[in-house]
Amino acid sequence: MRRPLGRLTVAFLVAGACMALALAPSAMGAEGQPIFTFTDPKGDDYGDGTLQYPLRTDMQPGDLDLVKLSAFAQAGGTVFEATFARPVRAPERRPIDPLGTTLDKIAKLGFYTFNIDVYIDTDRILGSGSTQTLPGRRASFAPGNAWEKAICLTPRPYDAQDMLKAIYVCEGKLELKRRQGSVTSADVDGISAGVARDVASSVFFPTVVSVTGRSIRFFVPDVFLGGPAKDTWSYVVGVSGANIEVRVDVAAIIGSEGKSPGLMIIPILPGKGFDNFGTNREGDDMQPDLVDIIVPPGTTQEAVLKDYNLIEGRPVALPGVVPADVKAK
Repeated sequence: MRRPLGRLTVAFLVAGACMALALAPSAMGAEGQPIFTFTDPKGDDYGDGTLQYPLRTDMQPGDLDLVKLSAFAQAGGTVFEATFARPVRAPERRPIDPLGTTLDKIAKLGFYTFNIDVYIDTDRILGSGSTQTLPGRRASFAPGNAWEKAICLTPRPYDAQDMLKAIYVCEGKLELKRRQGSVTSADVDGISAGVARDVASSVFFPTVVSVTGRSIRFFVPDVFLGGPAKDTWSYVVGVSGANIEVRVDVAAIIGSEGKSPGLMIIPILPGKGFDNFGTNREGDDMQPDLVDIIVPPGTTQEAVLKDYNLIEGRPVALPGVVPADVKAK
């Protein structure tokens, strides 16, 4: 996203979520032939090769190791099924803050350790779409892989949706302030309306989710994608650690003059830590906060995630994969 404000397109994403809920009984089956299936090497949940898991017992190597992603056409939409190397961890009934809030009350969808981002280039037109990832991923896309639709499977979808809009409103305010020196309340209202339209049309947070063993299924309605997923579209898929305990303070984000926070993501930082993934790199603020990605044949995850330049300020460019092209080879 982060498109120019003039291209921000006022609907609310909750409408799509409600439609998905209404279709839940028939939509969560994953029978029949898939539209496409991506496979990914087992044991590569280490980002660019230097990433180390946090020092916590409920997130271990293999937990975020995506080994397969399939898409199935269902009544009213598409079911995506992601399979990991290890069983998906279920939220426990344990307190996570001084008020006694329990993890299962925050993560109500049956998972809590990861996010799955799926960016889709539906028109395959060079330069059409967004070349930015969702906040905090620290990566980009080449113009040939610019996306029109993004799906973000995250343990707290409604909070994530509110947070994403707040981040983009904050960025819009800062951009406008740089251009004209000050920002009025009317300006903020206009930015907020535009961001609501853009997020509703471009980013979907699944709320119909089913977890079974190593697999998690999530439903995306046709009203968002424009129909069932197609194997001729280009897909970028990335897994990150989910920051389930992040405080979503929308007012504070919108009023912020500093750096925008990442969207529900555990960062990669030098050394080992309980609340972060570790790396051996110091002073590197461009290393992507991605644990596992799907890459085209002939390309390695390590090569993709290392291909950025701190001196030039050039971020990683994530490559898209077209299922029909892979199948034809």
